[in-house]
Amino acid sequence: METYTLRLADGRTLAWTEAGEPSGFPVFAFHGLPGSRFQRHPDDGIARRRGARLIHLDRPGFGRSSPQPRRKLDDWPRDVAAVADGLGIRRFALLGISGGGPFALACAALLGERVARTAVVSGVGPPGSMQGASMTWAARTAFSLASRAAWLLTPALAAVAQFARRAPQRYLDTVASHMSAPDKAALGSPEVRTMFARDLHAAFAQGAGAMLHDLKLVASPWRLPLQGIHSPTAFWHGTEDRMVPDHASRALAGLVSPSTLRLIEGEGHFTIFGRWAEILDWLLSDDPA
Repeated sequence: METYTLRLADGRTLAWTEAGEPSGFPVFAFHGLPGSRFQRHPDDGIARRRGARLIHLDRPGFGRSSPQPRRKLDDWPRDVAAVADGLGIRRFALLGISGGGPFALACAALLGERVARTAVVSGVGPPGSMQGASMTWAARTAFSLASRAAWLLTPALAAVAQFARRAPQRYLDTVASHMSAPDKAALGSPEVRTMFARDLHAAFAQGAGAMLHDLKLVASPWRLPLQGIHSPTAFWHGTEDRMVPDHASRALAGLVSPSTLRLIEGEGHFTIFGRWAEILDWLLSDDPA
């Protein structure tokens, strides 16, 4: 899979890959935490048959994108707009997965009529919404410390980064052991495991600094004008998600009005794999082509 790069006005580089139909309607897809441009559905044919041009970006400090010290959530829309301008894309849809959800909503809030639709799947919510008895201890601890004492997470995240790059299959087994049955099944797929192994290697290519920075951003007050989102927005969330509680999407749906909330009984954090065609069909329903 080819990696593309763009040099931004401030000298940084942004990297991305593309999937689906090259001449299709553009969908900018934002990876979770950790993640990279290689985090994607393993069956490219689903997007291709629907006419979706998927653009998977590395956020700053992940994969091959340059770090951006002191960046804020509202910096990301400018980067996305720069890539869209460089590709000659005027209007596009957005997809945010898990920790990529806040970044998709930042773009929807600040890029106005350029955004056709926004889908957030298993998305991280704003402070106060990331709570639930079913959350794994690691997820609860990470979000709790990230906004108050992020430096305490540095040694643990550095160890996670080394483990994930050196032994991705063992890392995935460890993650699966703390997840719900639907997610264990999803991580049991050879195609999904192969995708995540490549994704993890790229996600931590520059160490764990970008993951720590993203955690701090999403766990701290967002200060985004979410009430100003006027393009169609929908949230998908499994009720058996132990990484991000469905309360997060409930809270977001209350902040973004109007929006659609799809709570899916018996599905987990990786609901996107089973719902991929449904999500793409919704995103492309306003395709001007």
